[in-house]
Amino acid sequence: MKPLRWIMLTTLMVSMGSVAPAMDVSVQTGMNTNFWDSDSNDRGSQTYVPVTIDAAHGDFSARVLSAFVSTRIDPSDASKNSMTTAIDTKVNLSYAVLEKFPVDILFGLDLNLPTGRTDLDSEERRMLLDPDLVTISRYGEGFNVNPTITMAKQVDRWGVGIGAGYLWRGEYDFSDSAEDFNPGDIFNVTAEGIYAFTDRWQGRLFGEMAWYGTDEIDDRDYYREGDYILAGIGVDYARTRWEAALGAQRIYRGKCEFPADSQQLATEDRAGYGDEYLADLTLRYLMNTETTLSSRLYYLMVTENDYDADDPAFIDEKQKISLSLSLKHRFSARTAGRIGLEGYLLEQGRNWYVDEDRDYRGFIVDFSLTRAF
Repeated sequence: MKPLRWIMLTTLMVSMGSVAPAMDVSVQTGMNTNFWDSDSNDRGSQTYVPVTIDAAHGDFSARVLSAFVSTRIDPSDASKNSMTTAIDTKVNLSYAVLEKFPVDILFGLDLNLPTGRTDLDSEERRMLLDPDLVTISRYGEGFNVNPTITMAKQVDRWGVGIGAGYLWRGEYDFSDSAEDFNPGDIFNVTAEGIYAFTDRWQGRLFGEMAWYGTDEIDDRDYYREGDYILAGIGVDYARTRWEAALGAQRIYRGKCEFPADSQQLATEDRAGYGDEYLADLTLRYLMNTETTLSSRLYYLMVTENDYDADDPAFIDEKQKISLSLSLKHRFSARTAGRIGLEGYLLEQGRNWYVDEDRDYRGFIVDFSLTRAF
């Protein structure tokens, strides 16, 4: 990591510490390890150690999150590669205005500090893995600023919320072959509505839309991501000692733009992304006042894109199913811990990351410890 990035991170931590006496502060750390292999004898692992600092004072809250990660792949061709690095640091600031206007308002400011690794060489680029296989699939980008605003209103059994954000993404060197990379900005809007049918049953509808600006390399138009649309539905059920939540959503991605012969961007002839369908069932059981047992069943399906199977731009279907179990225990009023285990199966067709169909099997072990001050 460059010295300037260390200075930025250290200054931020010192600043948080200087205001800690006036705020409620908690620190969380732990470890997450993911092991996988495939029917093509590819193996790999990723281990990361996150550090999260949360602080709150009145209607103001702040969060700082970063991690160290080590990723290793052992492909079937007997080559090996690994990389250990810090990733970018996320800073989330928010201020709530409650019960002063007809709607409650939450102002947010999210920052991405470039403390991770960029300017990747050809070997390091092999560590850019499918985000459905690993939690950390990117190790660094530029300085980003994302102001947001959310408004919410609740009346009797109804609740409605809407939000908007603008993500300004700064320039950085993506790799040794893509320097001066300037990713396009992103504007997004979100909405959610909830209705309590009874004291135990609640339904919800939610959605999101995002519009992407044009990516540039050396001040030349390079790529523009298609529009993003998400729509979802969910139902929650709660009892005294346990609760359940079932949700489903669909994601549609529009056609992207690539450089044409004229060097101007042109919309692709067919949809480069398939539609995504997600569903999850979460159960939580309060064993006692200090201990909570949770489980989650998750399913993802991504349909193949619109290109012909013999076209280089073809991306085949993908499916993933996972089951996780976790136990959270509060040791004292200021200390809590969590341990979790997850197993998953990933059926992945040909795509940008692999040139043949592969079936992955993996499991994840994680633990964390939280201390309030």
